[in-house]
Amino acid sequence: MGHMETSWATNGREALTLLKGIPADLIISASSMPEMDGMELLMACKEDPGLKHTPFVMVGDVHEQGTPAMKAGADAYLVKPFAPEELQEILSKVKPPGH
Repeated sequence: MGHMETSWATNGREALTLLKGIPADLIISASSMPEMDGMELLMACKEDPGLKHTPFVMVGDVHEQGTPAMKAGADAYLVKPFAPEELQEILSKVKPPGH
């Protein structure tokens, strides 16, 4: 695996601003965040021409949140707590555009 750079945001609104400023190969978002939650971030990303094809993985506390996230365009949904192997499996299935 090549070099990977990671950027962090403390809430959905900050994440959206960050994503519009830098190219991203993958978005991993908590479902519950202040100011703009994961579903709002997901929908904003899917409406943005520059972000709509970027793979989006949602992480949440409740299994039932997975269905609406997937219907809204998430590529995967992980329930916390999860094993590192589960995340690795998801990441091997979602491919950034052009890879």
